[in-house]
Amino acid sequence: MPSLQLYDTLYGLSLFQGLSRNDLSEIVAQIRFGFHKAADGECVMREGDTCDKLVFLINGKLRIENQSVNRRYSITEEINAPTVLQPERLFGLKQRYTTTYFAVGQCNFIALDKQEVMKLSDNFIIFRMNLLNIISTIAQKQSQAIWRSTPLSVRERIIHFIEQRCQRPAGEKHIKIRMEDLAEEICDSRLNVSRALNAMQDEGLIRLGRGSIHIPQVEMLIQICNIR
Repeated sequence: MPSLQLYDTLYGLSLFQGLSRNDLSEIVAQIRFGFHKAADGECVMREGDTCDKLVFLINGKLRIENQSVNRRYSITEEINAPTVLQPERLFGLKQRYTTTYFAVGQCNFIALDKQEVMKLSDNFIIFRMNLLNIISTIAQKQSQAIWRSTPLSVRERIIHFIEQRCQRPAGEKHIKIRMEDLAEEICDSRLNVSRALNAMQDEGLIRLGRGSIHIPQVEMLIQICNIR
């Protein structure tokens, strides 16, 4: 990638926001970047892969799949560029991805090895602060979710269950889960869960399939739950 194009690309990434033109020029000249492409349907990263670099999606769209630990349900959604893939996994006790990523159409990526990330953090305080802010925000959201009060109605508990397991609280989601497993997760009966899901389907909020729930716009569910 030409230096000028790389400069413009970095300028649009949140980790490099606030850096001066001189800083970005210095980074382009001194830091080693990796450049990768992925074709439509190609697996970019799998759950369990070692996270030893920061990977930025700079063009395209990714389908992401998250599975429960017991493998009884999964959630599929899509994310658009620009974004960085699980930066919180670069450090800490378990430095492995927890999400599987597939390219939707052609995708382009920039990668920074951990050593280069450390060099940037040492030399550019704004980059270090951006990285800390991103990782801290992720940690705070996860911590806050634990202490939220449990909704009372079956519908609200279903929405809460979905919201807490999505990477983005917006857009289309596809959940593979059996009715009895969802009932167990929200601590209610299969009958009550079935009634709540069918009511949401009648309202056009979701579409039910065999062992699956399709949500065209999850933000509509969240908004309804917050209003009530």
